[in-house]
Amino acid sequence: MALRHWIVAVFLATALALTNGGAMAQGADASKPPAPAAAAPAPAAAPEANKPDVIKRANDAFGADIAGTTAKWLKTLDDIENRLRKPGLRYTELDGFRDQLLKIRVEADEFWKKLEPAIRAIDEQVRNLPAVPAADQPPETGEAAQLRADLTFHLSHLNSARATLDHTHSRVNQEINSIQDIRRKNFTNNLFQPVQGVWSTQTWENVPAYADIAIDRVERTIGNWWKDSDDQSELLYLFGTALALFAGLSLLSWRWIRQLRTWTGEGEPPFWRRASTAAGVIVLRVLPACVPLVFLYHAIGAAQPMPDKVEWLLYSASRSILVIVVVNALIATVFAPGRPQWRLIPATEGAAVRISGLMLALALIYGATTFIYTATRVVQAPFSLTLAFTLPANLLAALLVAAILKTPLRDKTSEGLPPTTWLNLLRVPVWLFTAAIMVTALSGYLALSRFLAQQLIVTGSILAVVYILLLWADGVAQGMSDENSAIGGWIKATGIDQKRCERFSVPMSLFLKFIVLVGAVPLILLQWGYPWADILEWYYQLFFGFRIGNTQVSLAAILAAIVVFVLGYFAARLFQSWLDTQVLKPAGLSGGLRDSIRTGVGYMGVGAAALIALSYAGFNLSNLAIVAGAFSVGIGFGLQSVVSNFVCGLILLAERPIKVGDLVTVGGEEGTVRKISVRSTEIETYDRASVLVPNSSFITGNVKNWTLRNNTTRVVIPVAAVHGSDPRKIKEVLLGVARSHVAVMTSPEPFVSLDDFTLDALQFKLFAYIYDLNKGTGTKTELRMAIIEAFRKEGIQMPQSGSPALPPEEAELWREALGQYLASRDDKKDGAADNAPIVLPRIGS
Repeated sequence: MALRHWIVAVFLATALALTNGGAMAQGADASKPPAPAAAAPAPAAAPEANKPDVIKRANDAFGADIAGTTAKWLKTLDDIENRLRKPGLRYTELDGFRDQLLKIRVEADEFWKKLEPAIRAIDEQVRNLPAVPAADQPPETGEAAQLRADLTFHLSHLNSARATLDHTHSRVNQEINSIQDIRRKNFTNNLFQPVQGVWSTQTWENVPAYADIAIDRVERTIGNWWKDSDDQSELLYLFGTALALFAGLSLLSWRWIRQLRTWTGEGEPPFWRRASTAAGVIVLRVLPACVPLVFLYHAIGAAQPMPDKVEWLLYSASRSILVIVVVNALIATVFAPGRPQWRLIPATEGAAVRISGLMLALALIYGATTFIYTATRVVQAPFSLTLAFTLPANLLAALLVAAILKTPLRDKTSEGLPPTTWLNLLRVPVWLFTAAIMVTALSGYLALSRFLAQQLIVTGSILAVVYILLLWADGVAQGMSDENSAIGGWIKATGIDQKRCERFSVPMSLFLKFIVLVGAVPLILLQWGYPWADILEWYYQLFFGFRIGNTQVSLAAILAAIVVFVLGYFAARLFQSWLDTQVLKPAGLSGGLRDSIRTGVGYMGVGAAALIALSYAGFNLSNLAIVAGAFSVGIGFGLQSVVSNFVCGLILLAERPIKVGDLVTVGGEEGTVRKISVRSTEIETYDRASVLVPNSSFITGNVKNWTLRNNTTRVVIPVAAVHGSDPRKIKEVLLGVARSHVAVMTSPEPFVSLDDFTLDALQFKLFAYIYDLNKGTGTKTELRMAIIEAFRKEGIQMPQSGSPALPPEEAELWREALGQYLASRDDKKDGAADNAPIVLPRIGS
């Protein structure tokens, strides 16, 4: 314990001494004056941007106050949003709001076209500035720092305007959608508003009196206008002119329709003839009524002012007449009652007559009810009168449609007519429409019932016109490949290849159908309650650009780019043909070299056309590297063989191991090279079959090219002679035949070999080299015929086929004897005569 206490005391004493020593030292230092601390250099303050000057330069560049313009747009949007919250807005007010929104959108789009390149330019300037010095480096000069600050603020100012533009676009679209929702809600409320007292006796008992009142008001309205007109003779002159137009156009239409529907060929006119003339027939049938009505309506309005009521009556009457005329033209063209050879829909004569009559009655009912409905509203007739003709008219229209649906198009005598599957599928929705018309009419929803009946007639007529125009497009496309048609004859007169016309007929048909469908959609949307301004706006956005984020998409630019590519493609083909006929061929280049140059020029021309088209469509060509990098993985795996064949095709065109016209053997196929394309090479065999060989097979595989260096080749003709013939004489005869032929080359010289001697003949082969490989078969035939003639002249006999064969052991004895005989004839030393007899073994010994 004592030792432990002693250790603790020593430790405490030591700590106390150290503490006192530090305090004394601190006191001693405190008595000295403190040394002045080294002042750290203050960092240089970054200069501020000259904001007023930057904003002024930006506004001057745009020609407008950027902040003021965007603020004005936002204020207008706030005002429209507040006014749209009020109930009971009329359609005219909604149209005015939509016009203001569309104006803001157009101004914002124009603003964006100026803003986007300006942002890119300023951003490029900022990125081209030198890097900001690090903390341990000297600060940049005041001028460079000021330029950096101004550019940074300029870019921030423009980016803020871009964000405001995006917000403006979003709000404009939102408010337009709100207007459409309000219109749709009002339209739906009007349609689904039931009529009270439809079956009440009080509603119907005063209808005759109300009808007399309405007729009297209409007569007085028209009579007052006639009496108050400034010049009645001018009005009579206009009516007379309209009647004269109707009579003259009717006569011309009748004559032109007869010319269009004249067929001098055998049998019935083909489908393309009927379809291609259908649209013209419809137009000719509508013109006699359309032109006078349009002339009369505008001429009266221009000559003398019409009261609003009279103008409405004239407009409604003209519209009803046009609907009746158009429907009549459609059914008379499609069903062609009395002229089955021009019928577009396969149907019997009875079905065509019945359906045509029912459809015409349906059109008459629609036209009459439309005019009466307008007249009752113009003269403010009681609602009971509107109800009195609307309900029966809707029910009668539904019954007529049901009668049309119940009419069969075929009977037992129509087995040879084409199928009409699409008409059978169309029956189901039409039956549902008809049932909906009857149910809504009987339950008191007359507005909905009338709307459905109107859509069934008008939309059906529009779809019928679209169907006929689609048939017309098919007829035009089919007529391109028939030289008996007008367009086919014109194409033939221009010298265009018929096969090329057939290839272009399908794209032409698709293009015409696209135009027809694009033009039909607005007409259908109009009938279903969409305003014309909204439809135009949708089409404008679709064709002339709409934005997805920061990207401007324009269908018109895409279509224009396609047109540019097509024009560039044909220009490249024309230049390719001109180069071949005017430059390469007169220069005396070989066919293979000409084909390689022509094909390479064609590739470059198509590539240039594609690049120009992409640039015209607004695609940044600098992004091609990014796109290529993105597709490189897919190309490496999925398109490896395609890319390999394409590269091999380029190698074939450059290195030319084969060329057009060469006779090659590759992959077990032998034939002449006809075409070297991007992916494969076309080889025509001796059987006139076309074989497509991948280009990689010519680079990585073994290829035998018979005409790589020249067209010479060697022909081999086997020849046999009977035993006892002089082999040397046979050799001289064969060589003489070969040397006397003009197609046989003198160097290398022809030669003859004795290959074998069989039991029944001596086997020779004649080898000869000829100049033209393509004439090999003919040359061999001529040489064989010359050999036969020479053998007959020299008395050399050829063995007869079908001689009996000897047993193997006897055949061997004969072979030995023949060998001894030939050896004795070659050996002149023993003095044996040439005609020494052959010592034959005894057969069967």
